[in-house]
Amino acid sequence: MPKAKTSKEEVLNKIIPILRNRGVQNSSMSELSKACGIQKSHFYYYFSNKEELIKEVLATVYSYFNHNLFKIINNNSSPITDKVLKLKSLMSKIFKVSDGGCIMANTALETMHLNPTYKKEIQLFFTDFISGLQLLLETNYPSEESFDLAEQIVQDIEGGILLMQVYNDPKYLNNAVLRMEKIILKNQQ
Repeated sequence: MPKAKTSKEEVLNKIIPILRNRGVQNSSMSELSKACGIQKSHFYYYFSNKEELIKEVLATVYSYFNHNLFKIINNNSSPITDKVLKLKSLMSKIFKVSDGGCIMANTALETMHLNPTYKKEIQLFFTDFISGLQLLLETNYPSEESFDLAEQIVQDIEGGILLMQVYNDPKYLNNAVLRMEKIILKNQQ
């Protein structure tokens, strides 16, 4: 029997792993409400349609990642080596611990060619991911080069996530993260 009441945050926390694994197209509102243990009518109380739900999911993931990324980067009392360690831990928590990889990349690949509804949310995530890495890189590289390297790192990490999923082997993401670490810590002792 479905629960009568649950918070929107609880619902989103249950939905995110499902969407990460199954994708947008393979997840119906009925299935998602059932997975959350709530009645469909209660589910529609929070999300009037699937598009609104997906935008909320992407906003939640973005907010969590962005908050934690910039918390690490903007910690002026932490040396760059500690920042890199915390960044590696964050990436592991988000991309390795949970099945399905990167929900932003998954959603982009699945929906961009059909309907670019979520393009703005996805672009914002990747723009901030690149900007955050650029800030770390600017300690060792000129601004333009740090931007190019930040883009390269994000591309490498996302490729590592994809190959990790394809081959069911974390070495691909681990290698991308190690390359990121070497680039960021260039000339560090």
